[in-house]
Amino acid sequence: MMSILEQRQIIESAFLPLNCRCLVEADDTLTVQIRAVGGDQMLLGVKGIQRSELSSSRSISQLVLRLRQQVTVLESTHVPSRERSALQSGIRA
Repeated sequence: MMSILEQRQIIESAFLPLNCRCLVEADDTLTVQIRAVGGDQMLLGVKGIQRSELSSSRSISQLVLRLRQQVTVLESTHVPSRERSALQSGIRA
């Protein structure tokens, strides 16, 4: 499995110019927070992503694609920020 530093770097850089932050939780899951450029507006927050499911570049790419799709859907439907951060949609790699 890739190191957490490698996983974080790949995921966070995939969302540039958006501000993406990956946090490792005590249970070895990831929380991904995606914010608008130059602001504090939360576009998407997802908790509980299993690090063990992100063992290859392909699985990370699939996760990034699904997160990008969710951001696009949420932006197009104008879901309020507080509801976006409450999402725990079980996104799998």
